[in-house]
Amino acid sequence: MLNNNFKLILPSLLGLLFVAAMMFALTSQEGQVTPSALVGKPIPAFTASSLSATELVGNNERIDNNELVDNNQLLGNSARLDNRIFQTDKNYTLLNVWASWCAVCQSEHGFLMKLAGKDGVRIVGLNYRDDRADANRVLRSLGNPYVATIFDPDGKIALDMGVIATPETYLLDNQGIVLFRYSGALDETVWQHYFKPFMQLLTDK
Repeated sequence: MLNNNFKLILPSLLGLLFVAAMMFALTSQEGQVTPSALVGKPIPAFTASSLSATELVGNNERIDNNELVDNNQLLGNSARLDNRIFQTDKNYTLLNVWASWCAVCQSEHGFLMKLAGKDGVRIVGLNYRDDRADANRVLRSLGNPYVATIFDPDGKIALDMGVIATPETYLLDNQGIVLFRYSGALDETVWQHYFKPFMQLLTDK
C-alpha cells in the first residue's frame, strides 16, 4: 500500500507530471502520458491464461516473479494469471501492452530488453488481440523482457483498462495501483522524463 507521505505528495507529483507531459508533447509526436480513469486505482480484476509455459519455472508452481500458480490452474502450455501478478516485493511493476502485429511495439522491444536485463525492471506483458503462435514467435526472435505475459486475444482486459492503442505502458506500485499511463513507444528519453521520478519516490518511500 502507498504510505501516508506518498499519498500526500502523489497529487502534486501528478500535476508536475502533467505539465511535463504537455511540454514534452510539443517536441515529440511519438507518445505521451495520457489521462486514465485507473490512476490511483487497481487494474480491473481479471483471470486469463499466460501467453506461454516458458514463463513457468521449476515444478510449474511458480512463475519467474515468484507469484504462485496453483497446479489446478495449469492449462497445457500456459497457466492462469490474475491480479496477484502485480502484488510483489518489488517497489513497482511496468505493465506493457503489445502485439506481434504492432510495428511500434517491436521498435521499443530492444529498450524493454535493456530495462528487464541490465536495469532489472520488473515488466509484465499484456498481449493484445493477437495470435498466440505469432506472439511467441516474436518473443523467441527478439527475446522476452516479461516476467509473465497476460494473453488477451479478444481485447476484453485491455477494454476494461481503457487501452487506447498499442503500445501502452502502465506504472503500478507493489499492490497493483496504477500511478500513470504512457501511450507510445518507450525509449531512454521517455524513461528518464516520465518514469524515473516516480520510481525514485517508490524506491525511497
